[in-house]
Amino acid sequence: MTPIGIILGFAVIFFAIYLAGGYDSFLVFISFSSFIIVFGGLFASLFVGFGAKEVGSMLKVLHTTFRRKEVPIQDFINNLVQLARTSRIDGMIKGLERERERTSDPFIQKGLRLVIDGYEEDMIRKIMEMDIRAMEKRHARGQQLITKAGELSPAWGMIGTIVGLVLMLQQLDNPGELGPAIAVALITTFYGVITANLVFIPIANKLVLLTEEEVFLKEVVIDALISIRNNEGPTILKDKLQMFLTESSTQEPMIIDDYAGEGAHEQK
Repeated sequence: MTPIGIILGFAVIFFAIYLAGGYDSFLVFISFSSFIIVFGGLFASLFVGFGAKEVGSMLKVLHTTFRRKEVPIQDFINNLVQLARTSRIDGMIKGLERERERTSDPFIQKGLRLVIDGYEEDMIRKIMEMDIRAMEKRHARGQQLITKAGELSPAWGMIGTIVGLVLMLQQLDNPGELGPAIAVALITTFYGVITANLVFIPIANKLVLLTEEEVFLKEVVIDALISIRNNEGPTILKDKLQMFLTESSTQEPMIIDDYAGEGAHEQK
C-alpha cells in the first residue's frame, strides 16, 4: 500500500494545483535547479553523516518497502503447523530436515537446525532471540537514516529558497521578473517539504510498524519450534498459535523481507 499512498498524496496536490491555476500551472512547479539542490544536497548530507555504505542501505530499504512480500498470518501459522505434522509422520530428524531444505526463510531454517541438532529449549530460545535483537538493530539503522532524510529535506528546501532569493535580489531593477523569480525560489522549499512529509517521514513510521510485525512473527516461530521440539501435536500447536495471535493483535501482521543491511541471515 505504500506506493498507493504516495501516489494518492501527489494526486491530491496536483489536483489542488489544477483547481487553483489550471493545467498550465503545473509547469510553474517544475524546476530542475530546485530538484538538484534538494536531492543533491540531501544525499550529500547523508554521505557526510552516515557514509556511502549506509546511504546504499537506505536505497535498499526504500526498494524493499515498495516490493515487500506479504503473506496472511493464517497461512504462516498453517505452515508452522505443517512442520509439526511432518515431524510426527516422518520422524523429527528426517521430517524436519526435509522441511528445512524446503523452506526459504533463513530464520526458520536456523531454528529447525537447532531442533534437529538436539539443543535444549532454553538454548533454542536464547539463540533465536539473539537473532531477533540483531535484526532489530539493523532495522533501527535503516529507520534512523530514513528519519534523518525526512529532517534534512525541508532544510535543503530552505537553502534552495535562500539561493533563489539572493539571485532574485539581483533583478530588482526589473520588477516584472520579481514575481516569477519568487515563485521559483519557493518551489525549492515546496520540494523539500513534500519529500519529507509524503515520502521519508511516512516510510520511517511504516518501517517501525514493519519491524514490530516481523518481531512478532519470529516470536511465533520460536514458540512453534519449541513446541515441535517438545513433541507437541499439530492440533495443540495450532491452538497455541491461534491464542498467541488473538492475545497479541487484532490485526493480521504480514511477513516482510529483512529490509535493513546486508548479511541479515548468513546461516543455513
